[in-house]
Formats: sequence, structure tokens, C-alpha cells
Amino acid sequence: MRLKHNFSTLGESFYSKALIQPLLEQRLVECNQTLADNLAIDLKDSETLAQLSGEQSIAASLSMVYAGHQFGGYSPQLGDGRGVLLGEVVDQQGKLIDLHMKGAGPTPYSRRGDGRAVLRSCMREYLASEAMFALGVSTSRALALFDSREAVYRETPEMGAMLLRTANGHIRFGHFEYFFSRGMADELDALIQYCLSHYYPECLETSSPLENMLLSVVERTAHMIAKWQSFGFQHGVMNTDNFSFTGETIDYGPFGFMEDYEESWVCNHSDYEGRYAFNRQPGVGLWNLNCLMRCFSNHLTRDQLVAILQTYETALQSHYDSLMLQKLGLSDVADLHKLWPSLVTILSQEKLDYSLFLRSLSLLSADDYSLLLDEVIDRERLRTWLDEYMSIRSLQGKDWQQVQQGMLAVNPKYVLRNYLAHEAIQAAEAGDYLPFRRLLNLITHPFDEHPACEALARRAPGWAKSLEVSCSS
Repeated sequence: MRLKHNFSTLGESFYSKALIQPLLEQRLVECNQTLADNLAIDLKDSETLAQLSGEQSIAASLSMVYAGHQFGGYSPQLGDGRGVLLGEVVDQQGKLIDLHMKGAGPTPYSRRGDGRAVLRSCMREYLASEAMFALGVSTSRALALFDSREAVYRETPEMGAMLLRTANGHIRFGHFEYFFSRGMADELDALIQYCLSHYYPECLETSSPLENMLLSVVERTAHMIAKWQSFGFQHGVMNTDNFSFTGETIDYGPFGFMEDYEESWVCNHSDYEGRYAFNRQPGVGLWNLNCLMRCFSNHLTRDQLVAILQTYETALQSHYDSLMLQKLGLSDVADLHKLWPSLVTILSQEKLDYSLFLRSLSLLSADDYSLLLDEVIDRERLRTWLDEYMSIRSLQGKDWQQVQQGMLAVNPKYVLRNYLAHEAIQAAEAGDYLPFRRLLNLITHPFDEHPACEALARRAPGWAKSLEVSCSS
């Protein structure tokens, strides 16, 4: 394993040196072999495993410092309170990829915390990041999961664990806020140049590198959130320190995939005011970008920054429309805008499962609506909508089977339901990782049928409605 340490060249204003502090009797219990192969990392090699698990120190490993707006309030200094950046490796495409360990132990930024993670949260992030990758959403990814015999205390004692994860980069909006708010102009300039060189090198070939880089950040962020909305994903904690400058979904905590359709759904039970509710996510994305743009007020004019921000809404709406056209098998945006609002009303009032409805819609035949009608109380209202929908589909003049196959390729049959993760975690805490591996196989192939696992595609049972996730998740 050949580690590079490019971020450390920025200087110690950007980080503190930190090492992984191994857990008691830790074990490697899951490895993402496909990802490991792409990164040319052999986790069966004892020296490599010793480095990645912390049993052999990596001298240049570090924890990043940054700031951030948390639930709207500014925190002037945050940082990797339980994470260590081990370095970067080059994948088979020649791209630099960060290796970052979650739950590595206390760092200078732990803020009186223990710097640890529990098996529950590590498993949830492993499952979520790989599920999102399979859905085509830009995301960090899980490379390896370690459990241990060490107790970590949250509401109750839990099993300590560590998650080795990868990303194109771990620069957050909060990095820029940290240096801008402190008036550290030289460091801010160095960070800008670092991001241009490592993440947006194509912008260096333009007449306005910074402006074009920020336009790309806005576009990537808009596309990411459009995909969140299209798949019914809620992040849960959209603080600026949890927003990636490379447009990746990072820092999975109290996330969720929508089941019963509810526009104002809040998955995070710590979010008492619903700041990050599902239907607020697009607006929060813009709010966070506005915080980011303020950091460049000494580099670009107000008009330039406003013009960059104004591209967000159009980029998000056009990408979301494109995604929803595919999911509904439609060709014309006007038809989508005609049909979708009335369907949302039906989904909400009937409390229909978002993913299951769209999957069933993909299988609909022109002469049999029973698959969907049997799920609702007001059958006539849904029948009227389906008649209009099928009429529009017919007028498109496209091959019916071809449209159906296209819909099945973007409407997952299997999603990471909260209760499925809960059951897999309970089994793993008792020493059985087989349910976790079965679930992982399903959600990384979400569009396939998996006939033997039909029960896992159904709506959650009644008891699962009471499950909660919070910032400790």
C-alpha cells in the first residue's frame, strides 16, 4: 500500500497530528473487496492490515480542523473529533482517494468526547454509503469494518467499532469558514489552490479558476441533493461541516430512506424543529452554499458570488426533473409537472410507501391496476390519476416494454429500511454478521429481483414505526 500525504503539506494550521488508537481485541469483520481491489489495497496482507487498523502507526496521519454552522448556529472551531485521515491512495483510474478512519480515538478536536464510534453507527454508515453508491449517488464509501470487545458508552454501553472509509476528498464547507472567520487569508488562499489542484484541475485551464470551481461546487451539490430527493433519502444533519466541497454525501448519522410518503418527514429525532426535514433539504443546500460563498467575498465581487449561487436552483430543478421523468417513465417535463403534484397528494394522504409505489408503477399494465389500487382507500381517485398517467404514456409512442425496463432500472425494489438495519445490527451485536452481509448484498443490487428475499422488499412491520434515530446514531 503506497500512501500519499498531500493534505499534510498545507501545514499544521490545517490539522493536528493524530494516530489511530486501537480498540481492545479488535477484529476485521467486513471488507469491501471490490473497492479494495480498485485501490490496490490488500487487507489480507498483515502489514497493510496493521497500518490500517492502527496497530502499526502511520507517522503522517492527522485530524483536520474546521468550523461549521450546526443547526443554524456558528461553531468557530470543530474538527475530526473521532476521525483520522491516514493519507491518500491512487485508484485504478489514477484518482487520489482519501482513507479516513471513523472511531479512531480522542483527538485535539474531540471536545470532551471519547473519540470512539459504536458498532451500531459504523454498520449504519457502511450500509448507507454502499446503498447510495449502488443508487448512483455521489458518496463516501466503506472499505472495512472493525468490531471489538471494548465498551463505548452512549445512552448505554455498546460495542466499540471503527469504520475505514474512502472519499474523493474530506474538505468541507466548514474548512473555508474556519479560515475566513479568523481572517487567515494566507491559509484560505492555500486551501483554494489545494482544491483547484486536487479536485478541480480543469478550472485551472480557464480564465477564472476560482469562479469556475465554485460554479462546479454549486452544480455538484445541486445534483447530489436532487438525487437525495428522487430516492427519498434524508441526510438528517445538513450542517456546513457535513457538506463536502467535492459534492459527496458524507458523515452518515441519523439518515433515513423515506417509507410512508411525508413531505415534511424528519428522520433525526434530535432535530426538534425540523430544520432538516425532507422537503427543506433543497433550501438548506442553498443556505449552506451561501455560507460557503461568503468565504470568498475578498476574492470575488458580490455580483459574481450572487450569480454563482443563482445557478443552484436551476441545476437542482433540471436534474430532479430528469431523474423523476426516468422514474415515472415520462418524456415531457410538462407532463411531469402536471402529474406529480396530484400524485404527491395521493401518496401523502394514503400514506403509501414511496419506493414500493414507484416500483409497482414500473410493473403496471394498461389493463390491470390492482397492484396499486389494492393499497389505497380512495380507489377512484387513484384510478383517475392512473388513467391520466397511462393515457400520457400511450401518447408518447414509445415501446411499452422498453419504458418499463427503464423504470425498473431506476426504481429500487430494495431500500435500506430502518428496521432492516436495526435487525442486522442486533444480530451482529450478538456475534452473527450473516444478516448484515445478506442485507448488504440486497442494497448493493437494489434493482434486482432477489426472489428468495421478497419479504425484505415489503413495508416495515408495525413495531418498526417506533424505531428512532438521533445524533448518537
